[in-house]
Amino acid sequence: MKKTTLILSFALAQLLATAAFAQPATAEAVPPGTKLPAPKAKATAAEKAEGKTARKSEGAVAAKDGTPAEGNPVPDAKAKVPKDEKQAARAARKTETTRANKAGEITAKGEK
Repeated sequence: MKKTTLILSFALAQLLATAAFAQPATAEAVPPGTKLPAPKAKATAAEKAEGKTARKSEGAVAAKDGTPAEGNPVPDAKAKVPKDEKQAARAARKTETTRANKAGEITAKGEK
């Protein structure tokens, strides 16, 4: 019991100690010859709204454009295959696989 309490107290001390080292940069902490960057003012509500409308308009144009985000150049469209042709091809593959399996031509993974 004493050991676990001791270990937990060390862990807790380490967690609390990290907050003490997270100090903001001050003039004393900066090496000589360098300057602190000027503090950046927070954006106002009007600036945020202006940026939002700009991003929204760009997004609307991109959505209407139809250009995919990935896959440049755009791949050519393929002709649609009718359902009955797909079913016939699937049945042919299945019968061939069944025949090969019964003939012993298909082995399990790792077997030769």
